[in-house]
Amino acid sequence: MEKHMLPEKDAAHLARIADDTELKTLIQYNKNHDDILARLCDVYGSDKGSLTADAHAYPWNSHNYTDYYSRLFSHCRNHVKKVFECGLGTNNPNLPSSMGVNGKPGASLRVWRDYFPNAMVYGADIDCDILFQEERINTWYIDQLNPDAIRKFWETVGEHDFDFIVDDGLHTFQAGSTLFTYSIDKLAQHGVYVIEDVTCEDLEKYKEFFKTTNYIVEFVTLYPSPNNAFFDNNLVVIRN
Repeated sequence: MEKHMLPEKDAAHLARIADDTELKTLIQYNKNHDDILARLCDVYGSDKGSLTADAHAYPWNSHNYTDYYSRLFSHCRNHVKKVFECGLGTNNPNLPSSMGVNGKPGASLRVWRDYFPNAMVYGADIDCDILFQEERINTWYIDQLNPDAIRKFWETVGEHDFDFIVDDGLHTFQAGSTLFTYSIDKLAQHGVYVIEDVTCEDLEKYKEFFKTTNYIVEFVTLYPSPNNAFFDNNLVVIRN
C-alpha cells in the first residue's frame, strides 16, 4: 500500500467529516527519534508509540500517538497532577481489545507515571486479574458499557479535576460515548480528554455525538508509516 493510502471506505468516512467541518489544520513533521515518551513506550510495552520496532510484545505496528502527546505535554509535564486511563491492556485473549498473551498490562500507566513525575496515575479495566498498585499508580475495576459501574468507580476513587483522561478501553463508539458521558465531569477546567484507537467509521459517529455540545472537540487523524495499520489511528480530543 502506498504511503498514506486509505481503503476506499475509510477515505469516504474521513471525507464526510471534512465536508461537515469548518476548519482543519495540516501538520507535517519529522519524527523525533529521541522522544522520551516513545522511549518509555518501548521500555514498558505500550503500543502508543515506539522508537525501536523490535521492542514490542504485541504483533502489530505501534501507533504514533506519542508524537501528538509530546506536542501537548512536553512543555508542562511537571504541572500534570492527575491522570486517568481506562484500559490497562489485558493479556487475556478471550477478552475484547486484548493485547495478546504476551501483552504487558499496565504498560501505559507506567509510561504516564514516569513521563509526568508529579502525577498520580489512576487506571481501570474490566479484567480484575490485571489490577495492581505501584508507586503513584492505583487501579480499579470498571465496565465502561455500564453507567452504574462507571459511577461506582468514580465514587470509589473519590477524585476529580483530572488533567488528562485517556480512553484506551473497548474501542467502540458505544463504549467510548458511555464512558465520556459519565466521566467528563471529572476533567479539570483546562484538562484534556482523549479517546484513542477510533476507527474512521466511528469518527463520523463521534462527530454527530458532539455536534450539539459546547465542548471544544478535535478529530485527529495521525498518518503512520506506510506499513502501519491506519484504520484506527485516530483520536478524538475534547476540552471543556
